[in-house]
Amino acid sequence: MSAHILVPIDRSSQSTAGLVYTLVSFPEATVTAIHITDTEHDAYATVGSPESSDERLEQAGERLLERATELAAEYDRELETVLERGIPHRTIVEYIVEHDIDHVVLGSHGESPIVRPFLGHVSEAVIRRAPVSTTIVPETQSELLEREFPGRVLVPVDGSDQSLAALEYATSQFSEGQIAIFHAVALPFEYDVDAIDGTYLENIVNDLPEQGESILDTASDAIEDDDLAVETALTYGAPSRSIVEYAVDNEFDQIIMGSHGRSLPARLITGNVAETVSHRSPIPVTLIRGQPNGSS
Repeated sequence: MSAHILVPIDRSSQSTAGLVYTLVSFPEATVTAIHITDTEHDAYATVGSPESSDERLEQAGERLLERATELAAEYDRELETVLERGIPHRTIVEYIVEHDIDHVVLGSHGESPIVRPFLGHVSEAVIRRAPVSTTIVPETQSELLEREFPGRVLVPVDGSDQSLAALEYATSQFSEGQIAIFHAVALPFEYDVDAIDGTYLENIVNDLPEQGESILDTASDAIEDDDLAVETALTYGAPSRSIVEYAVDNEFDQIIMGSHGRSLPARLITGNVAETVSHRSPIPVTLIRGQPNGSS
C-alpha cells in the first residue's frame, strides 16, 4: 500500500483532478504536491513588469501550491508542498528517488499555458523513467467528481508477474471496489479462417481461448482474500484497444495494469501496450512496477 505519494501540479484541471483522485483513493498516505518552474518557458512574463522572470515564476508556483493546500483541506487532509526549478520530468524523477516516493499521480494532457505543457508529454516521460508505480488521470476535476472511487476497477492480465502484481495491488488497495480481471485474446499475426483451415495454424488459433481462460483462472487463484469476489472477462482483439474499449463500454472507473508484461504471444500486456492504454484511456490508469509479493 502506498505510503508517500507525489502529485505534480500545474495550472490544468487534470492536475487538480490528479490531486483529488489521490486524496480520495489514499486516505492514509502522506501526499506531497510538487510544482516545477521552467524558466525557459515563462508563461507568466508581462511586458514592463518590475518583477524578474524568476520572481514571477516563483510567485505563480506558490499560488498553485496554496490552492492545492486549500483543496486538500476541503477533504480534511494535510498536504506537503514543494516548489522546485528545473526540467519538469527530470526533476520529478529525481525527487522520487531522493525522497523515497512510493507512487506518483499525474494529470495527463494538461492544458497549462506554458509552451511546453507541464503535464502533457511530461507524464509520458515520467511513465518511462520513474522507478515506482504511476497513475495517469486524463479527466478534468469536474469529470472526475462524477465518479465514485474506487468504483469499478478493471485489471488486465496476461500471465506475467507484473500483471499479477497489478492484481495484487488492486485487491489490496481497492478491496471495496468492484474488481474485474480481463484478458484479451490476440494473435501475433493477421489470419483468414479459410486460409488456415487444416494447417498447423488452426491448432494455434483454436488453443488461444483455452490459454486465455487458463490465464484468468491463474489470476483468480492468486487472490489471497477468499472473501473478495471478482468478475472475469475474456474478449478477442488487439490488447490495448480491447482494454480501453471494454473499460469504456462497461463503465469502469479506473484501470490497473502491469507496466511491462512477459507472455506469449508477444502482443499482450507489454510495455508498449501499457503506455498505449495510458495515452488513450479516458479514465484513470495505474501502471504497476515490480512483482507480486512472494515472487523471486
